[in-house]
Amino acid sequence: MLNINKSKNMKTNLIKKVTCALIIASAALTFSCSKKEKPQNKSEVQDLPNWVLDPNVADGVAGVGIAAPSKGGLKFQIPNAELNAKASIASIIQSEISRITKNSLKSANVNQEDDVEEFFAQATKEVVKNLPMSGAKRINIYIAKDGTLYVHMVLKNEDYTKFLKNSEKNLEARLKKSGLSRDNINKSEQASKALFDELDKERDSKAKKAESTEKEENKSKE
Repeated sequence: MLNINKSKNMKTNLIKKVTCALIIASAALTFSCSKKEKPQNKSEVQDLPNWVLDPNVADGVAGVGIAAPSKGGLKFQIPNAELNAKASIASIIQSEISRITKNSLKSANVNQEDDVEEFFAQATKEVVKNLPMSGAKRINIYIAKDGTLYVHMVLKNEDYTKFLKNSEKNLEARLKKSGLSRDNINKSEQASKALFDELDKERDSKAKKAESTEKEENKSKE
């Protein structure tokens, strides 16, 4: 009889422990979810300058960098935010180059040639790697109420265009020294020209679009 009661007590205690553990786990999960699902403060977003949400400008490739509040203040925040903004600009350019390269190779009928694709993959990596990000300039800065720093930077069109022209010359020189067949070199030269021409056109198109947006914003402010 004693053993039966002891067994019942053990089972009761086990059930209590399991129930308690489940309650704690459930509470923790609810707290975690409530933290993740916390709605964003609309007023905070509305208070941000337009360039934070739409960094595009008419005279270059622009990006926004963000730095969390720091005990070291702006001395530490600004370099971090600028580095972040430059990375954003490089990412935009890399995306453009990658997409247009694929289209150019397809148009030149060399997109199925493994050696050509490998050559352009390496060449475009070099192009992005050599981006003159030191030429990117800070044009706007904003400190939110919570101390978060936002920095707006731009790589001017003249610097970007000059860089593209130098990159095109370097790519042509690399093509001539490559081990590609004569036919593939000729097709690749066509693809290279199409690539840089299209990059120029796209940058010009985006510049006009950004300029139009700026004019509309200025009109709305009047």
